[in-house]
Amino acid sequence: MPGFDYSKWDRLEVSDDEDTFHPNLDKGLNVRVNRITRDRKEEEIDEEKAKLEAAGKKAEADRLESRRPLHVGNVCHVAEERTIIHSADGSRKDTTKKGESFVVEDFSSFKKDNQHILDGFENADWETSRSMLMEHGGILMEDYANSYFMLTCLDEEMQGNKARVKKLCHQGQIISQIHQLAEPMKRPPRDLIPRFFEKFEHDASKAAFQEGVVHFMKHIVARAKVKKEEDTAAAAEEAEQARLQEEATPVPLVEAMYQMTPEERKGPGGLDPVEVFEGLPEVLQECFKSGDVEMLKKVASEMPAADFDNYFQRCVDAGLWSS
Repeated sequence: MPGFDYSKWDRLEVSDDEDTFHPNLDKGLNVRVNRITRDRKEEEIDEEKAKLEAAGKKAEADRLESRRPLHVGNVCHVAEERTIIHSADGSRKDTTKKGESFVVEDFSSFKKDNQHILDGFENADWETSRSMLMEHGGILMEDYANSYFMLTCLDEEMQGNKARVKKLCHQGQIISQIHQLAEPMKRPPRDLIPRFFEKFEHDASKAAFQEGVVHFMKHIVARAKVKKEEDTAAAAEEAEQARLQEEATPVPLVEAMYQMTPEERKGPGGLDPVEVFEGLPEVLQECFKSGDVEMLKKVASEMPAADFDNYFQRCVDAGLWSS
């Protein structure tokens, strides 16, 4: 068996953005922040790469591309255009175009539609793996399936599920190495399934395969360690940003006064703003909640002048309005 290049998996990002949020922050917000940040990084790489290519610096552009973080949205690319007219297993196949990236929504649909097959293959022994690949090769030889095992393996390693990581690495390497075998031959991976298993009928070949599994597991363990450190640092930074934003956001006076002691909230005229506020007509309460000057003017024009002046002066003395 030739050696396999696993270096690109060092740049893997965990597949599910929703697993990276801080427990004390809004989950939906963090998912959006993670994706926006990732998209911005990709845009910066695209812009810089375009500049380098325009300047004729192809080698520098290639080096920049090699540093692009991999995630489910960009880890897979179609190697060839292929249309399947009929599939014996009745599975749905989509026509794709050369060079087209898979998107998160498509990957999620693939997992949902084929989870029972992916789970079955994950727990299959060697012979069952062969029969499943022959029966469901149209699904298990999809690039999505390859990515599923790689990304799920990283996810499980980060969560400390060592037993599952071992199974995922082993089964994922069957799929990955068939892809590796097919690539230089310019053949669809599904066509190479029988040849792959014939090649590994001998003990020496099985040992070579296991060496590839161990090698990949080492990369997963190393990447998971780095990713956890990155996630911890990112969560801490997001928590700090949220704290700073919360501190910088002014609390409305009416809301704040209920959080203070009577002594702390006493106005310049010695009146308690809570007592004054609760004694106001509802329409005036709305004025002070919103701080809307135009609304206050409208209320003043509609209310008897003596009543308004009395209410308004009490509000000034209580600190609800600055005269």
